[in-house]
Amino acid sequence: MSTKQEQKRKERVAQKDENFQMPIELLQPWSTFVMKTRLPLPIFDKMIAITDEIVDNAENEKSHGHHLAGQIKDELWVDHEILERENIMGFFLDVVRNYVIQAFCQMEPFEKQKHLEEEWYTQMLSMWIISQKDNEYNPCHIHTECAVSTVMYLKIPKYLPTRKSHRDDDGAINFTNNAGKDSYWGSPTMTLQPRVGDFFIFPASQQHFVYPFRTADGEGERRSVSFNAVFSNKTEQDNIKKQKEGSHNDQL
Repeated sequence: MSTKQEQKRKERVAQKDENFQMPIELLQPWSTFVMKTRLPLPIFDKMIAITDEIVDNAENEKSHGHHLAGQIKDELWVDHEILERENIMGFFLDVVRNYVIQAFCQMEPFEKQKHLEEEWYTQMLSMWIISQKDNEYNPCHIHTECAVSTVMYLKIPKYLPTRKSHRDDDGAINFTNNAGKDSYWGSPTMTLQPRVGDFFIFPASQQHFVYPFRTADGEGERRSVSFNAVFSNKTEQDNIKKQKEGSHNDQL
């Protein structure tokens, strides 16, 4: 090997050995955005107190089950007035607002500053308790006539061991998408075993389902609370207002 060839080889080796510091930004504009957080203890305590009172008087409470997909006996309505009285409605609206901002920043990363500066409005629609018992389940479904859905976990019983040791999905929530099972880049299902206090926010169009479970005495309760919400922003509302004013002027 000539002296010149040996020098070039050494330069290539040196380049491979260099430790480059490269900024990395992961752009994921097309995937479904599921946000996981934890209920602050004061909010958790208030939700326990609210739902205890409703569940303990289930026979006299308004059922929400006829609106839902779940094969669950006790799915009970939570009145907005209760949330207002306990001063926690604003907390839930703020969580949805934060989710919407994060989701739009992900979908349109080069418009991030615009979305952060935008004035966003959120509105809760229905809220309900899911008091799931042994062998009850929620089949695969989506939520309709809304934009954002949520679920928070207040009570989780001790499950009996699964009959198959390699499975740990009794009582789990599963989010599914259209990815092929053999896809190299992802699985079609994300299975999550929630803990007490976990709080998930996701698009209403996101398919999800909940497995049944078994407990030793057959009377375990897996209690969660869900609500649906919609959102808009000031720019959209201003544009709608201008369109209405323009239409009105055209009619004059």
